Amino acid sequence: MVAALGALAVSLLLAGCGGLSQIGAGAHNPPPQVFTVTARVTTLVIKGGAGNIDVTGSGRGTVSVSQQLSYTKSAPAAAHVVSGTTLTLSYTCPSEIVCGVSYNVQVPQGVAVQVSSAAGAITLTGLAGPVSAQTSAGLITATGLSSPTASLKSNAGGIDATFTAAPASVHASTNVGPISISVPGSASYAIDTHTYVGSSTVTVPKNPASQHAISASSDLGSITISPS
Repeated sequence: MVAALGALAVSLLLAGCGGLSQIGAGAHNPPPQVFTVTARVTTLVIKGGAGNIDVTGSGRGTVSVSQQLSYTKSAPAAAHVVSGTTLTLSYTCPSEIVCGVSYNVQVPQGVAVQVSSAAGAITLTGLAGPVSAQTSAGLITATGLSSPTASLKSNAGGIDATFTAAPASVHASTNVGPISISVPGSASYAIDTHTYVGSSTVTVPKNPASQHAISASSDLGSITISPS
């Protein structure tokens, strides 16, 4: 019953959020803008608004960006700025019903990634640097991470993270939505879970003194921490 209520709450909230991109049959969706950043980048920051964000680690030495604009009348003003070794992607919107940018970015695996979004799914794949992802409404999916640290937060939406190497620190939190974290079972972990409405299931080795720490909290949703 609890799981059903949680799933229903998430689906309703995300349906409302997704509906933002559907308002107005005359929305413009031009071909994606694609470019390469050849400057040395050690940190990627994406300041999203409305739109999905997908960041993938690869063997490439440069950063490849594909950004998809969606708008009713006037296109959002998208910007990319390199300051030192930090690349920041962001945009501003005029006042209109539909306005957003979805990002698909490929980075060298060791780049640190900091992503935020107001409404949209965040997907992180094959990253080895520290990661931080936050969305007000949307699912956060992270797969194939070997990142030493990860901070994942969604106000309305689930979190699903899988690690290929035992992380030093993982923090995951949702107001509404389930949390699933998979880590190598060869290590033990200092575990801290909390949920107001929902259950917590931990099947990895636990050790309060471990140098590998996982904390997870959900106001409404189940928490699962299992071997990857």
